Amino acid sequence: MPAFRELNEFSILLNHRESVSLLYKDNFYDKRIQRASLNGVLFDINTPYDYREDLPEMPPPRKRKRVKTEGRFDEITAKVSDNLNSIKSKLEDETEKLEQSNKLALEFVDNFNLAFTYNADSCFNGQNTSEQTVFTELDGESFLVPPKVTFFNAPISRFIEYLPENEKFDLIVLDPPWWNKYIRRVKGANARASYRMLSNEDIAQIPLERHLHGNTIVIVWCTNAPSHIDAIASVFFPKWGLESVGAWYWTKITKKGEPVCRFKEPTGKQPYERLFIGLPPGSSLAKSIPKELYLYSIPSALHSHKPPLYELMRTKFALEAPNCLELFARSLHSGCTSFGMEVLKLQNKRLYELAEVE
Repeated sequence: MPAFRELNEFSILLNHRESVSLLYKDNFYDKRIQRASLNGVLFDINTPYDYREDLPEMPPPRKRKRVKTEGRFDEITAKVSDNLNSIKSKLEDETEKLEQSNKLALEFVDNFNLAFTYNADSCFNGQNTSEQTVFTELDGESFLVPPKVTFFNAPISRFIEYLPENEKFDLIVLDPPWWNKYIRRVKGANARASYRMLSNEDIAQIPLERHLHGNTIVIVWCTNAPSHIDAIASVFFPKWGLESVGAWYWTKITKKGEPVCRFKEPTGKQPYERLFIGLPPGSSLAKSIPKELYLYSIPSALHSHKPPLYELMRTKFALEAPNCLELFARSLHSGCTSFGMEVLKLQNKRLYELAEVE
């Protein structure tokens, strides 16, 4: 399976699991090629999250021609909903209509969080300069490290201590831990699964402008909170010397092609998130970046686990062997420098299925 498939000119289906698949050998002399892929149960998302799973005896909801909404919704939500309806038949061709529950995926994540606690307070760094995926041990756990990566486990406040000021990147991706009241409550209830949030003022202090060249593409994952959206346009991008050139939308869908929750009024939780694309003024890439792009994927059951965009950017936008930087990273990707307080968390061997390549 490819890492992504184009549904139409402005709609793309991402294969989250395939895009993080790794090849490795057990040792230098081993001729067997092994493949490590995220456990398939993580993507066993069969029903919308707001469909009651405590009533397994109920029949599945009837097939609907259009995605239902609740109440009034804003222009963006209407646009995302309409796009999903326009390509829904193409999604359904790829679905498996078997299970009627997300129980296996949720139980897998619960067991992982109970068995493993990541020490976010630990500061360390490392790299793999080889062409092979390797395993590394840390605090009694085993982690997969892809080829050609550099990583730093540290708070963003120490960013300038680790990265040389003159190091420039072709692609920079940020997935900030936006301040969120709900996540704050979750943190109090389950510290194992939560992370430390930052205010908009904290994020604005990141000296990202030091690491840009004339054609650096910056992608910022964002919630649908108006305060965060406004901060990107009016504070972050101007401070970093960027112009906003695109707003993309990632819609999370079940294996049946349904949104993981209903589209709701502006203050409600939505099945989609936004990505804002910034470029330095005068960049020659401005005309090649779509102002709008609709991305779809079955999400991982892991909290806030975004689909990687590197293969999409390399292939669709002709970025050959780009030098990439990811901030607030919780995983590693070949050709990328990753910085975050949980930078190895999603590289834990517990999350992967290992199999020999035939």
